[in-house]
Amino acid sequence: MFRSSSNYIAHSFQKPPPPPPWSTTTTKMESMFSSNQSLWIFGYGSLIWNPGFQFSTSRKAYAIGWARRMYQGNTYHRGDEKLPGRVATLIEESNSFTNGMVFRVDGKSAITTAVKYLEQREIDNGYVFRMVPVQIESSSLHRHRPTVVMALTCVADEQNELYLGPDDLIKMAREIVTAKGCAGPNCEYVLNLAENLRKLFPDDEDDHLFQLEQHVRMAKIRA
Repeated sequence: MFRSSSNYIAHSFQKPPPPPPWSTTTTKMESMFSSNQSLWIFGYGSLIWNPGFQFSTSRKAYAIGWARRMYQGNTYHRGDEKLPGRVATLIEESNSFTNGMVFRVDGKSAITTAVKYLEQREIDNGYVFRMVPVQIESSSLHRHRPTVVMALTCVADEQNELYLGPDDLIKMAREIVTAKGCAGPNCEYVLNLAENLRKLFPDDEDDHLFQLEQHVRMAKIRA
């Protein structure tokens, strides 16, 4: 369960128009945005601290109607074939909000480069592109004027062969402490994510992630 002190999000959110169709192929994604001069990209995992693409501006934001879960397996960045790591994905949950960072990419060339980069980093590892409604955090002076945009993000395809799904948090923590990939230990990913979110959103709670974080810390002590 995700809890936010920013209760105005739920009350002030106005449903945006239906999102455009989405595709897992870069060619079709490029075609979709070929006439766009800017594109918002929402990050809720490692993109928060390591986006990997050029952007014009970044803002704290909330993905509306989505919950963050550590359900996607990873056999490259944070695990291997023998012991897949667990990384974040989003699941649809009507009354939930997921906090993260939204990045605005300006210019056709920069958009094309960013989409291609995300395909290599995310789509090749079991994710698909989705357009999701994202509410950009307003300044304290304009909390009554929230900005909602449609943003590109990557969500794990539940049918992909690496999808692990839900499990007991203690068991998940043991797996996370053991798994390691080319980008480093899986536990480093989970702890970095939790720590970055606390710094960015000190008043928010993410029960799933923060409870898993505590189990990971305990599992590290016992390891």
